[in-house]
Amino acid sequence: MIRRAIIVAVIACIAVIPHAANAAPKRPVSLPQHPVTSVDGTARTSPVDGVGPLGEVWRVPMRRKEIALTFDDGPYPFYTDLLLHELERSHVVATFFLVGRSSQEFPELVKHIVADGDEIGDHTFNHYKLTKLSGQQIAAQISEDATLLEPFVGAPLTLFRPPHGRFDHRVVALAHAMGYDTIFWSDSPEDTKDISPALIVKRTLDQASPGGIILMHNGQYRTIEALPIIIDRLRSEGYSFVSVTRLLEDGRRYDGLNVKATPFMQ
Repeated sequence: MIRRAIIVAVIACIAVIPHAANAAPKRPVSLPQHPVTSVDGTARTSPVDGVGPLGEVWRVPMRRKEIALTFDDGPYPFYTDLLLHELERSHVVATFFLVGRSSQEFPELVKHIVADGDEIGDHTFNHYKLTKLSGQQIAAQISEDATLLEPFVGAPLTLFRPPHGRFDHRVVALAHAMGYDTIFWSDSPEDTKDISPALIVKRTLDQASPGGIILMHNGQYRTIEALPIIIDRLRSEGYSFVSVTRLLEDGRRYDGLNVKATPFMQ
C-alpha cells in the first residue's frame, strides 16, 4: 500500500521541519498557520472558507443544506449500542473517529458500526496529545490505529482527527502525507462538560450551517438523550445528514471545493 510504503520517508521529512528559526526542511512544505486548539477540544479559530492547505477541514463551503454528525472516542459498551440505536431509528448516517485501544477491546462494537453503514475515521491508537510526541510517534499512533481498523472497513481509512483537536504543523503535514484529510469541526456543543441535554441541543442548533461538521462524543448519555431532538430539529430546517466523506465529495462535485489529501507533501 502506498501509504504504508511512504511512512518512513514522510517521518524523515517531518523531522526536519524547523524547530529553530534558522533550521530548514530538506524539501519545501506548505505549513498551516492555524493555532493549536484548546485542551477541551473547542476550536479557537478556523479558516474563513473552512479548509486549510494540507487537507484540514473545519466545514465544507457549500450552499446545500448537508451536515455531518461525528462522534469521537470509543467504542464503549452500553453507550455505543444506544447511540447506534438512535441513529438507526432516525435513519441517519454518522462518522465515528475511533480509538485503537478501545476498538481492540470491543471489536464487536466496531463491527456493529460498520454493519449499520456508518463511517469510521482514525483517532489514533492511544488518544495521546500528538503535539507532545515526536514525528515518528505521531506516525505510529495514526498507523497503528489504521492497521487495526482497516480490516473492519475493508478499505484504507482516509479521515483523521487528532485527539482533543490538538494539532501543530507536524501533525497536519504528516497526516496529509500519509493520505488523510484532517477533520476538525464547525459545531461543538462541548458535550463532555456537565451540561444538560437541552443545552447540548441549543448549542448544536445555534452553530449549525450548510456544510457543517458537528463534534459530539461517544460515551456520553446526555448526548444520546439530545440526539433525537437535534436530528428532528435540523431535519425540520431542511438539513440532510451525510458522512464526512460524502460531505467532502459533494463539496468537490457541486461547489468546487479544492481539498484532497494525497500521499505526498505538496
